[in-house]
Amino acid sequence: MVLSRIALEFQRGVRLLFSKPAENIAFVISAPLWLAFFILTLRGYGVVRLSQTDLQLFLWVAYAFTLYSTWLWGFGHGIMDEGYDGVLEYVLAGGEGLLTHFTGWGLALITYELMDLAVIAASFTVLFNTPVMFINPILFATSILLVTLELLFTSIIYSMLVIRLRSNWVVTNIVQFILPTLGGLIPGEVNGYVRLINRYSPLAYPVVLMRESALGINEINIPLPMQLLYSVIIIVALALLAWLTVTLTTIRLRSSGQLGLY
Repeated sequence: MVLSRIALEFQRGVRLLFSKPAENIAFVISAPLWLAFFILTLRGYGVVRLSQTDLQLFLWVAYAFTLYSTWLWGFGHGIMDEGYDGVLEYVLAGGEGLLTHFTGWGLALITYELMDLAVIAASFTVLFNTPVMFINPILFATSILLVTLELLFTSIIYSMLVIRLRSNWVVTNIVQFILPTLGGLIPGEVNGYVRLINRYSPLAYPVVLMRESALGINEINIPLPMQLLYSVIIIVALALLAWLTVTLTTIRLRSSGQLGLY
């Protein structure tokens, strides 16, 4: 029953996404190309000369950045808008659970993830003659799924906290500036401090695993099966925390009939 409801929400989300083709094209193209043009600018002024390995790392940094922006600032803020506009009350009134609604609509964003990957791969291939590498395709596909689930649950927790707390700007600033760093957005090859963060931050493992499976580089010197296990554990923990925050929000909504910042 739960899976069928999630599937229904997923279908609704996909239909809504593809009902705005111009917006989709602008969103997908604008997000990843900023890094490509930044690299071109540095090259044009002779500031830096990057090897193929460096370009591959930049490619996956660009993709990880689009994932964070899609989920936290796209999906997460979308949940907030639903909370402020009364959509969440309507969902509950129809007998649907909020977590089911969020999960189904969130999984629809996988279409954005695939389009982002295609655009980034094409742009780096054309501009830098750097085709995408997939040293371990199966592990790469698994890591994409893990990153998706991690950011799905993280964005749900983030949006619920912003909706519930009066000092919402505190939560927003923490998430925007700290989470990408702790979440493995920056490759460990940058310096030793970043490598330590990626090694000891549980949130970083899915993103680091994505780069490692694509490039074949063990970035943090932890066996890949252990990284996979750690990734699954942190995602289960985030899922439980997301369920708790949504449950508390639902209780508050049903008891007071309000979701805004009061």
